[in-house]
Amino acid sequence: MKREKRLTKRERKALAPARPAAPQQHKHIHCVACGKHLDDIEFTQGTATWLQCLHRSRFASCTVCADVSKRLLAEHDRTGQPVQSAQAWH
Repeated sequence: MKREKRLTKRERKALAPARPAAPQQHKHIHCVACGKHLDDIEFTQGTATWLQCLHRSRFASCTVCADVSKRLLAEHDRTGQPVQSAQAWH
């Protein structure tokens, strides 16, 4: 008995319909220094800000914690290790 020819991965992918992209989800943002949950409105009110490391990655921070966050990012830039962020809380 002869086996049926199987489709290649490329052929199966070409036959399958494209899946729609997932809807954009709300980002769950926390302060790097203290771990406080930050809402989008806090960035427009000026109680939260975005900081950027030398690698151009962006990190959220409370304006109160900005100095501590900058020190954490400086340590990250100096050592190349991941940012030592605080545990998230609400």
